[in-house]
Amino acid sequence: MHISCVRGSPLIRAAWVLVAILATGLGFLRLTGSQVVEPAGNAVEDTGQKDQRLRARFVLTFSDRPAHVELASAGEVVSRTFSSESMENEIQGNLLIDPKEPVVLVKVDWYELGEKQGFVKMVLEVEGQPTITRVFDAAGNIDDFLEVAF
Repeated sequence: MHISCVRGSPLIRAAWVLVAILATGLGFLRLTGSQVVEPAGNAVEDTGQKDQRLRARFVLTFSDRPAHVELASAGEVVSRTFSSESMENEIQGNLLIDPKEPVVLVKVDWYELGEKQGFVKMVLEVEGQPTITRVFDAAGNIDDFLEVAF
């Protein structure tokens, strides 16, 4: 059976139809795909901000047995959960501090503090800065912050 109004090889026509379907599919994929749009100004700030963050070494000493400890600064969170049998009263670690927003958030949940006053002593050693010592105390859980002065 031959149709006189269709010209060209059936193989070439099939290839063109396949190319048209693929092009349409790619167009729809681009339109409906998930995209993360970041302003151009933020991309430059983020790369510069990561380079400017300062490394700080911390030592936390506890008056009682902590259940959970969390430190946060410059978008970085350091957390540790202790077992009920743990007898540790000190932890050490590293944290990054952003000089533009030099704030360290401190949260401590206790196991059996009750009505007693509990405290956490923080020693913070920031590169190129004098050592900072701060005592956080509260009746109950501690949820406080330290603003580091540069």
